[in-house]
Amino acid sequence: MRKIILLIVLFITANSIHAHDCHKQLVKCPIDNTEIEFCVVTGSIAYGNYTDFQQQVDMDDFYEGQIKSCPKCHFSGYYYDFSALYNEKEKKDVLEILSKYNDVKIDDAKECEIAGTIKEFFKEANDKIANCYLIGSYVLKKKSKKAVYRKELQKKAAYFLIKAVNNQEYADQAETIAINYLIAEMYRRTGDFKNALKYYDEVLTSKKITAWLEEMTPIQKELAKGKDDTNDI
Repeated sequence: MRKIILLIVLFITANSIHAHDCHKQLVKCPIDNTEIEFCVVTGSIAYGNYTDFQQQVDMDDFYEGQIKSCPKCHFSGYYYDFSALYNEKEKKDVLEILSKYNDVKIDDAKECEIAGTIKEFFKEANDKIANCYLIGSYVLKKKSKKAVYRKELQKKAAYFLIKAVNNQEYADQAETIAINYLIAEMYRRTGDFKNALKYYDEVLTSKKITAWLEEMTPIQKELAKGKDDTNDI
């Protein structure tokens, strides 16, 4: 399964992706063996505003369905995370992480946070960690009452995206430039305009900038200069 960040990057150069539907897959929690049902996307048409990486799709719960959790212990992750094999010590470590959420309402965004926290603990690739927090922020995109929490997730996403860039986790320079644009957007959307401008400039001075980014980055940079932290363009 391709990571959502890469899917988002692909959206930069295309209006839509074609896929239709999702098929149900049963998986078992790697911690307590509880059965969980995933709706695995095989295709659909995804539409989006080029100003925004947060795409609108013809499945209302597209982002919500990317990460799921065990209803019993709250282990959370992508479809492929449920095939992980943990030894007894690792299971104990995960349960200790999950114990912090015993008295917390587990919604779609919280599942993303938990998934990111688990990946942090096991020191997975920074790109994968960032992706969990990024998806969580997309889930909260239009929930104005949860703007503070959304910004917390966006700040975490930016932090790990920067680490991923510094660790050269992306395949080529074009992808790295796109991720820098995404970092700039995370900063702008959280009101950190100084860092947003820094990363917009990083994109604009890149030698291999794509036509799309060359067009859109100045527009978003102007928003940052105007201290506009709009999240739902």
